[in-house]
Amino acid sequence: MGLCSMTGYGYGEVGDRVVVTVELRSVNHRYCDVFIRLPREYGFLEEVVRSTVLKNVRRGRVEASVTIEDFREDARTVKIDWGLLQGYNEAVVQVAERLDMDLTNRADYLLSLPGVLEPIAVDDKDAELLEDLVERATQAAAVVLIDMRMAEGQRLTVMLREYLDYLEDSLHGVVALAQVLPAEYRERLDARIAELVGEMPVDPNRLAVEAAILADRSNIDEELVRLQSHLTEFRSTLEGDEPAGRKLDFLIQEMNREVNTIGSKSNNVSISRWVVDAKSVIEKLREQVQNVE
Repeated sequence: MGLCSMTGYGYGEVGDRVVVTVELRSVNHRYCDVFIRLPREYGFLEEVVRSTVLKNVRRGRVEASVTIEDFREDARTVKIDWGLLQGYNEAVVQVAERLDMDLTNRADYLLSLPGVLEPIAVDDKDAELLEDLVERATQAAAVVLIDMRMAEGQRLTVMLREYLDYLEDSLHGVVALAQVLPAEYRERLDARIAELVGEMPVDPNRLAVEAAILADRSNIDEELVRLQSHLTEFRSTLEGDEPAGRKLDFLIQEMNREVNTIGSKSNNVSISRWVVDAKSVIEKLREQVQNVE
């Protein structure tokens, strides 16, 4: 299956006389967070939406918008509080009389006042119907969402592989340089000592010890081996079927750590330039991995 992005959109619609539509939008998030929008009177359907989304999505912030339309001839979804409506009407009449205003058709205005229209409670039969429709619509939207996230994941995989190829190719040159660094340090030490002491005799054994100490302090073989290991593991993880975002993020941290250590231990100009370049590429890897599930 490969990588899956956390960004996507899905739409699902089911039903005939009662039509349910669900829209799912997902973006980056450290964990799996589901935010649901649906009419207040249908609040009991929230868990159906949430559980269906969580069956399909393992990481990311998902916003679900649910719309329910009832086209049945006998459908009554609201009731009128006639007592409250009458009270509002009498108040409007009194105001008009006191301020000497003309009364006009005010039905729309009265119906918009708080409490006049109230949702009718959904009975058990309708609740069961709605739960089924909402689950099916959410699942349909989730399928489209996952397809889009997987397509984006494939594009991310191509980009990440290109960055990995670049790092691995450039690493070969650093490994070759690391093999000649001890001799280079010995030559630099010889030249520096000759410059300082002139014709004075120097103990060759002491010189060898100092050169060995300097070479050991500047040895980057272990860091190069670990860095190559992280690159190999990163590439292997790209091909897996499990959510890989957190593991890839950890590997990037370790790669960055090894490159920083190489930079601090080596005084070679070419390696220093490679360190700057490698850190730039690793940062690009990190930016892309932030969108991986």
